[in-house]
Amino acid sequence: MSNLWVIGDSTVSKFDDKYYYPRFGYGTKLQEYLDDKVNVINLALSGRSSLSYIKEPEYQQLLDGMKAGDYLLIGFGHNDEKAEEDRHTSGFGSYKEEGSFAHSLYSHYIVKADKVGCQVLLCTPIVRRTDNGIWENEQLHITKSQGRFKGGNYPEAVRMMGKELNIPVVDMTQMTKELYDAMGCEKTCYLHAWLSNKKASVDNTHINIWGARVIAYMCLKRLKELNINGLSEHIINLEKDAPLPVKEKYLTSNSEYKPVVYNNNLKKSELWKSAGIWNGTVFGDIPPNWRKEDFILEPVKGKITCSEAVDEGMQSFVLGEANKEIHIAVKNNSGKISEVTDGIAMYYTKVPAASNFKLTATVTVNNYFNNNQVSFGLMARDEMYIDMQVGELLGDYVAAAPLLLTREFPMNCFARRSGKLIYGNECKHALKPKDKIKLCIESTNDGYACTFGEEETITGGFDFKLTSIDAEYVYVGMFVSRNADVIFSDIHLDVY
Repeated sequence: MSNLWVIGDSTVSKFDDKYYYPRFGYGTKLQEYLDDKVNVINLALSGRSSLSYIKEPEYQQLLDGMKAGDYLLIGFGHNDEKAEEDRHTSGFGSYKEEGSFAHSLYSHYIVKADKVGCQVLLCTPIVRRTDNGIWENEQLHITKSQGRFKGGNYPEAVRMMGKELNIPVVDMTQMTKELYDAMGCEKTCYLHAWLSNKKASVDNTHINIWGARVIAYMCLKRLKELNINGLSEHIINLEKDAPLPVKEKYLTSNSEYKPVVYNNNLKKSELWKSAGIWNGTVFGDIPPNWRKEDFILEPVKGKITCSEAVDEGMQSFVLGEANKEIHIAVKNNSGKISEVTDGIAMYYTKVPAASNFKLTATVTVNNYFNNNQVSFGLMARDEMYIDMQVGELLGDYVAAAPLLLTREFPMNCFARRSGKLIYGNECKHALKPKDKIKLCIESTNDGYACTFGEEETITGGFDFKLTSIDAEYVYVGMFVSRNADVIFSDIHLDVY
């Protein structure tokens, strides 16, 4: 028996989602089109690039397990584009040039597989879905350079290397683009994950169970056409799904999904002063008999005005010159960020989910208590409650904020997805009272990018939309949990 080792990112990997249409990487459905002479071992991991994957235990499992007569299918690309030290490789440059995507694939995987007689199969990344029928370069994995992070044409880098090294290439980018053009964007949304039962919550990066079946079918159909010795003859069941797997046969929603009853017609708090577009609230896992005295949410030095500018489709909201600061503090353990619950004091505003945004601010740390449930910073989330104790798990969010503050170097940014906390990387700088730290949350093609001070921008694991509860709005703003006292200044929100 031969093994088909499968490595790559979230478009290939398996998931454990609570979504309405959960995510399924196409690696999970390859076995459906192979006989019992080939065993699929899917080691793909969400959020990894060809560079970051080598730090995972699955990489060593791959190196230890590959043998002569096996096959290695490689499906990276989505995260090599990210402008992050730990994940970025350049789309420019051949496999001979260090730092390039091609060199990373070659040195970390191709050389290792060749050494043991394992046949490599290269896949270009699948497209990111267009929701209007117009293709942007980034949806086709052609990126611009960002400072020292060089962009490039990532699918072309794979094609060229395959040609130079005589390695089979499955051009998933071209095939999925042609498929999506043929289907039209109204129908392609059913290939993708939905966070909720509302079409507006579609995830344009990640595919669902039907999408995984379709992509796996296309991938193996092409491999059969390429006549891969020892593999192609074991590719089966293509005829029963010809010309493609049928949606009505394979698309199923999550039987355990329970729609959230949620009303986004929120009333302003009667307890906290508004600050321009920003409205105060306290909610989540706070004491049932919580007291106003345990929280501070107020504009500093009295009234705050807010100016709005409109420029070429962009709205910019900036606190007026009369005052640019907001004070948030939490006392007496009244709130938390824990493994399963959140209790938060927050100034928020609503942004249409169909829009992009960038929120920046500077936080001055007056004081905080060394506790792993303490945090403060910027947050974008998929639902909001007004001055309400909520004793159950809240929705998804991302936070440009530190967590696990008992450590000398706490975690740099975090998120909650499908109920689970997701951490960024460890901070490279210690945190201390009186620090002034610049913060940023920005929407991206895949999800969100969070930046805390001089730490690296985090996008890994934040590649999901905040529409699982409210498909119409994303709630963004400044927050504090547990025992901390901070001032937010230079607050700037662009919506476009």
